[in-house]
Amino acid sequence: MDSRPLTERDRRIIRLHLDWLGRSGATERTLHHRGENLRRLAARLPVELLDATREHLDNWQFGLFQTIAMTSVATYSSHARMFYAWAVDAGHLDSDPAARLPRPKIPKRHARPIPEKDLDVLLAVAPEPLRTWLMLAGYMGLRAHEIAQITREDVTERAGRLYLSGIGKGRKSFGMAVPRHVEPFLRAHLTGRPGPLWRTATGMKVGSKQATMAASALMRDLDMPYTLHSLRHRFGTRLWDETRDMLIVQQAMRHSSPDTTRIYIATTDGEAAAAMDRLSTTLRPKRARRRPSPGTEAA
Repeated sequence: MDSRPLTERDRRIIRLHLDWLGRSGATERTLHHRGENLRRLAARLPVELLDATREHLDNWQFGLFQTIAMTSVATYSSHARMFYAWAVDAGHLDSDPAARLPRPKIPKRHARPIPEKDLDVLLAVAPEPLRTWLMLAGYMGLRAHEIAQITREDVTERAGRLYLSGIGKGRKSFGMAVPRHVEPFLRAHLTGRPGPLWRTATGMKVGSKQATMAASALMRDLDMPYTLHSLRHRFGTRLWDETRDMLIVQQAMRHSSPDTTRIYIATTDGEAAAAMDRLSTTLRPKRARRRPSPGTEAA
């Protein structure tokens, strides 16, 4: 499908929507994604955003199913539904053309932790500050945007121990003790300069996309099929192995629901088999008495 250039009317309604969304408390990350998705939607529609009909949106979504993964279709469709629901509520439209847009069912996700041996290789060859970023993801469970946003003021010291604070997903604040073995690597970046801890060669703040791409590029060079987020999965899985406490893992992962935490916990068939073996250790079945064969009964 050919792209349609955005009109001034499209740009204006997107600006109005993002302004409302920002005043509602949305994060910069959410605003960025909503804006990108709406501009992408507008470019694919044959009419302006506010002139789209149910048929236009159905055709747009059908085209997505042919080209991208189900999870991405669900994300793009969600942004469209939220935009058009707002447009009706704000008085820009009389009816919602996206109200009956199908909601794709996302397949159940599973933990994808990076194996320990591959993580060891990454940490051995990664340059700084990428090596420290990998540690923050793999040993503290930080997301890419949480790593990128760290400032000098976010790292404090109390009783000889480093603590890291920040704003996570959904604008939820967090505070965590830095693991002892990670401390020396993070300390090496604590200069007296205030502001962003990670900067480009030109002094600009490093963004989450840059952190993600740097990790992915190194993994591709090493022929590893992982992402930076795979290290967060590793963190959740290993913390569960160490504690067997869902509440501790949920709090460390900063999840609102334990259902989300379960996605990050990988178990193996071997663990299940071993657990069932342990359950059967008290089983002491009596041997069944053999029945005499027909015609051999005692006289």
